[in-house]
Amino acid sequence: MIIDYIKILGLLKDRYSDRFISYENIDESQNEQVKKYITENFSEKEILEVYGETINIPFIELIPNEIPQNLYSVFEEKILQGYQFVPFDIQNDKICIAIVDPYNYNAIQAIKFVLRDKGVDFKLFLTTRNDLNSVFNAFQNISEEVKKSLSELDEEKLKKKGDDLIEEVKPDKEDVEVAPIIKIVSVILKNAVEGGASDIHIEGISKGVRVRFRVDGILHNTLTIPKDVYPAVVARIKILSNLKIDETRRPQDGRFSILENQKKIDFRVSTFPTEFGEKVVLRILDTSKGIATIDKLGFIGPKASIIKKSVDKPFGMVLVTGPTGSGKSTTLYTLLNMVNDEEINIVTLEDPVEYFMDGINQSQVRTEIGYSFASGLRSILRQDPDIIMVGEIRDGETASLAVQSALTGHLVFSTLHTNDAPGSIPRLIDMGVESFLLGSSLELIIAQRLVRTLCDKCKKQVKIDSGVKEYITKALSNLDPSYISKYYKGDFDSLYEPVGCSSCKNGFKGRTVIFEIVQISEELQYIIEKNQGEDKIRENLAQNNFVSLKQDGIFKVLNGRTSLQELLNTVDI
Repeated sequence: MIIDYIKILGLLKDRYSDRFISYENIDESQNEQVKKYITENFSEKEILEVYGETINIPFIELIPNEIPQNLYSVFEEKILQGYQFVPFDIQNDKICIAIVDPYNYNAIQAIKFVLRDKGVDFKLFLTTRNDLNSVFNAFQNISEEVKKSLSELDEEKLKKKGDDLIEEVKPDKEDVEVAPIIKIVSVILKNAVEGGASDIHIEGISKGVRVRFRVDGILHNTLTIPKDVYPAVVARIKILSNLKIDETRRPQDGRFSILENQKKIDFRVSTFPTEFGEKVVLRILDTSKGIATIDKLGFIGPKASIIKKSVDKPFGMVLVTGPTGSGKSTTLYTLLNMVNDEEINIVTLEDPVEYFMDGINQSQVRTEIGYSFASGLRSILRQDPDIIMVGEIRDGETASLAVQSALTGHLVFSTLHTNDAPGSIPRLIDMGVESFLLGSSLELIIAQRLVRTLCDKCKKQVKIDSGVKEYITKALSNLDPSYISKYYKGDFDSLYEPVGCSSCKNGFKGRTVIFEIVQISEELQYIIEKNQGEDKIRENLAQNNFVSLKQDGIFKVLNGRTSLQELLNTVDI
């Protein structure tokens, strides 16, 4: 592909004026000089974005696992690989095609030839070679294995009822234990584990059945399977989970384990009836990884040391707060692992039990038989516990019992749904906990969120513009400069942005915690016991270098752990 670098130079100047460093000696009339300068200072993505504007072809950043399998299968693999393009979406009855070189005559003719018989038109988009290769790699393994299994499947074994709802098709055990169905399920599980997914979603939609993997908190479309195979796939998962395969109108929960590459992987299964059949969600729990340390979770910096000191206390209450999916359970298991000792009796109440830990007595609540967090907590106190973990404080009775347990010589861990750490205190008081008891029982409150971490192989350092610098300076204004230096050693002149490479998902790989901590000091205890209100609590924290969720996130941005945009997408501006 021939790019007129002189033509796109002006657009780059307008968009990235602060990036033109050591530019004075460049002759703007020499295409090769300009090309050398631009390719050394700008990524392929940035160049193609502005190049696309000059030729009126938009740039697209491909997300491999969001491309439907049926679209990818429109063209033969050798055509896609040979001409370096891939279909990725349908917009206004046109197939959207991402291509590396839009002026490749043979590629355009191949696209026209294949689509002519299908009676559809197409629209071109520019993409990078890395993005294209990521798509090829993502589809190669799973699609070939599933296609092979489908071709082997004797479809007559599946009971079909015309255009009836899928939920009315109920295959028996013989139907779902044929080899191709077993292999399809196995391929889905294997690829989810190898792809680092935390959840698998298998769900019927109006035009088929899609399989999505949640990777680093984001769902990606991975595969499309035929509707007539869907009931057998669901039934196979039910058999593995010891669920009723003939029960399709009520939600069910179960679990099973597999051995993948000598690693034991647990799957927690939930089925849910929908208009297009039963949706199945599988939570993946890699028990071989063990329990992470708080450092690996992202609890770093001066405030993180407070956690270690607090969990060593003989009694008191430690709360972890945040919305669903913010990693609270993982943090609780990490804290339990820190205190797990054969000389200590640890008992937990969970809903459900996610990780099985040696040496800890774990119990799952069952509200349908009256075994709730509150009733379970009363029973635990008769088990001579040293440390108690209550999966979640949901009501006033559980909150009051947890506080009483902390006051009577037990170390209590639990979670609470609040937006931040200081907000947990008035929330517990609103639940009916007496303020004079709360102040004496609380030891530590942790609030957290999860943000995606930048890929170390491809992240790019960029200069901070004046607007961003002003935002960061204002956000950190309540902290002493000497305290800021404990988190960040730089001079606020640069941060990092995602790029994308073959080993990551669009510049991100993995997730880390951003957090804030409220340690109950004597002053804060007095404020809580006298019920002086949330404003007084926040005022006290502000006077003692309280590092908020946003501030901890900003330090992680400055230190290259995540991007500013990812932080702003996660916490309130």
